Amino acid sequence: MAKFEKVNILNYPIFFMTKETTCPYLYNKSEKRLVTDLNNNPFLFDELSLSGFRRIENWMYRPSCSHCNECKSYRININKFSLSKSLKRIKKNNLEVSSLLKRNLASKEYYDLFSTYQNKRHTGSSMSNMTFEDFKSMIECSPINTQLYEFRNKEKKLIGLMLFDYQKDGLSAVYSFYDVKFEKNGLGNFMILELIELAKKLNLNYLYLGYYIKNASRMNYKLKFKQGELYSDGKWNKI
Repeated sequence: MAKFEKVNILNYPIFFMTKETTCPYLYNKSEKRLVTDLNNNPFLFDELSLSGFRRIENWMYRPSCSHCNECKSYRININKFSLSKSLKRIKKNNLEVSSLLKRNLASKEYYDLFSTYQNKRHTGSSMSNMTFEDFKSMIECSPINTQLYEFRNKEKKLIGLMLFDYQKDGLSAVYSFYDVKFEKNGLGNFMILELIELAKKLNLNYLYLGYYIKNASRMNYKLKFKQGELYSDGKWNKI
């Protein structure tokens, strides 16, 4: 007589589609996502990241829109990366900025900077309405290895923060925000440069920067960091 073993369905990944919502990047477009919960399957993180998925809290997601395929996962090849003249200027402009790795724990100081950034850069967006508890969940809810990179000016005032994940082949920038008064100094790009330096020190090959959309001008800054690669048709391709 055959023996049947009990199977715990939670040991297997379950994927589902989100409802269709307005695309936050392209006018007159809608967005749907393919998502899965990492809580019971954190081992999937690396594999899914290599397949163009991104993490937010305990969820991994990938755009799966009905009539659009513009979102491409973007990563920097660390071994082939070199500083352009503009990036060298950005490093020079931020010589007095100090950086420090921290545990992914939320604080009022972090939240105040986040709220100010959202209200000045993304007024009316869903993130601009986040409470401290929402923010705390974004920072602290992670089933994988996650840290914060903290940036302060010479007066030790917090001016930037980057949330990032560790992958087996690289680092993945989850979300960053900063004091917009330092935007003219290229602080946002400087924070990415510091993450590239950290990846080098750890002998990692890539820095993942989220999605790139060709027709979304606010994503063009990612092209400054060469050599870049886009995930399309099941593989990573050089730009």
